[in-house]
Amino acid sequence: MRFAALSGDFNPMHMDPIAARRTPAGAPVVHGIHTLLWLLDNIGAQHPDIDNIASLKVRFRKMVYLGDRVDAYITQRSSTTLHAQARVDDVEVLGIIASLGSLAAPTRAPSEPTAQPARQSAASDLSLQDIEGRSGYVAFATEPAELQHAFPGAAHLLGAQRIAALACSSYLVGMVVPGLHSIYVGLDLKATAGATAANGLQFAVTAVNRFRRVQLEISAPGLSCSLETFSRMPPVAQLSMKAVTELVRPGEFKDSTALVVGGSRGLGELTAKLIAAGGGRVIITYASGSADANNIAAQINDVGGACSVLAYDVRKPAEPQLEALKELPPHIYYFATPTISKRKSGVFTPKRFEEFNDFYVYGFKRLVEAGLRRRPEGFAVFYPSTVYVQERPAEMTEYAMSKAAGEILCADIGQYLRNVRIVSERLPRVATDQTASVIPAEGASAASIMLPIVRKMHSAIRTESTDS
Repeated sequence: MRFAALSGDFNPMHMDPIAARRTPAGAPVVHGIHTLLWLLDNIGAQHPDIDNIASLKVRFRKMVYLGDRVDAYITQRSSTTLHAQARVDDVEVLGIIASLGSLAAPTRAPSEPTAQPARQSAASDLSLQDIEGRSGYVAFATEPAELQHAFPGAAHLLGAQRIAALACSSYLVGMVVPGLHSIYVGLDLKATAGATAANGLQFAVTAVNRFRRVQLEISAPGLSCSLETFSRMPPVAQLSMKAVTELVRPGEFKDSTALVVGGSRGLGELTAKLIAAGGGRVIITYASGSADANNIAAQINDVGGACSVLAYDVRKPAEPQLEALKELPPHIYYFATPTISKRKSGVFTPKRFEEFNDFYVYGFKRLVEAGLRRRPEGFAVFYPSTVYVQERPAEMTEYAMSKAAGEILCADIGQYLRNVRIVSERLPRVATDQTASVIPAEGASAASIMLPIVRKMHSAIRTESTDS
């Protein structure tokens, strides 16, 4: 919050847990420039003999999450160069290469416009076409003296005006251009002598390519700088109720009532819409983000469907949370999931494995056991596994292992708990928030995957009723 105020960068990827979960980060992350200034501040405080950074190359390699412990390292130092890193769990999250020595001759400093553009309180939502050729001037959010007070060691290395310009670059990238869907990748800075008191920077977009890479040039008092950023893909929107209704036969799920765990977004949202479009009743759950869940319920109810909302956290005991239901529905869909793509260290991280198990193994087991106590006559439950169990992408070891454990649990539940009918399938990559990437990626149609599964679940209960 303090850095957002100093920089002016209130991009929801940093500030809003609900909005951040719909980004590739999956949760709020620290501003990259904040981590940079923190690293420089440590170097300047611990090594006051280092000064006169003439140039600086910065690469933001991994995201830093709230609660992370970050360690600063100088990895190489000579009379002319300095290499340093910020690490989390011994994984490099940020790297810098600094050249030490005399500053370059001054360039013409940006002049402040007579009428400065108003600062944005909301990040720009721009298309690639909107981004191309964009240029302008942005003023510092605060006086350089305030940045110097916050990061005195960094100010020793670069000067107050320059670190104020770096903070302002965070505002430029996160709020102006690329804006809402931006990722700050790196920068190349050249310090110049003769910094003036102008409190702002000029910018120009110099390149945008089909991979959504956006390059900018900025000039500010005492520096010129090239910025490398990406305009990531916007969050995936599931089909509207109108579109879903066109896929479902009228009334085909009219005798269905389903509990959709994790129904406030992604495949859970789509599944709830499919059932409701076919005349079924749905209860969708959320662990956080009640506004998202209520919005989905409103979309369904506004077209004559029947949807209610339940707060439910799979990491907590299930039975007390299910007491809010008059009765447990005969269909349960289990889409609960933590953030899948997250920084890790090494081939296997036990902590990450346990995070996945909380959702895919322990949470599922708790729900089934509590469900049988609430509905001893039984129910059908869908458990989504993944093709990644067999075809693992890089850094997905813990996820795949936990899903494999869930498959084994499903098989044993189906064998030993006769009143529970398990439907479990390995889903391919489909378009959801969890599979979002910086550039467009191929994925199966979520509706084409989920509609046959909903029909199979509906058939499982109807067959059981006929048999009995």
